[in-house]
Amino acid sequence: MRTILLFLVALTAATGCKKAQPTETATAPENASTTPAPNANSTQLADQAPAQAPAVPTVDTTKAFADMNTALKAKDYQKAADTLLVLQRKPLTDQQAIAVHGRMVQLQGAVAAGVASGDPNAKAAADRLRASASGN
Repeated sequence: MRTILLFLVALTAATGCKKAQPTETATAPENASTTPAPNANSTQLADQAPAQAPAVPTVDTTKAFADMNTALKAKDYQKAADTLLVLQRKPLTDQQAIAVHGRMVQLQGAVAAGVASGDPNAKAAADRLRASASGN
């Protein structure tokens, strides 16, 4: 009885664990000749589709960067942080995103120096940046 049971379990495992065979092996060439060729209108529509895609609105980062630089010179770290955080939430091109990242690194360095010197404004900006980074 055990031998039969083991044989059935082994047979089930061996046949049940095979990969499924593809159902279309020789039928693909036959269907290729009966498939209608795409007409010229459908290819023209496909060519026009990328041109009709909605454009991503561009953001002018120069004013925001100028505001951030002015705030950093005045040691107004909170204003500089808020300016960059607002800019990060906007749709940016790859180049703009890289520039914003560079400015963020610059701001973080300035804020760290301000915190090290005991500036309460820098401490508040650091807390704001941490809260933003954690999603709060």
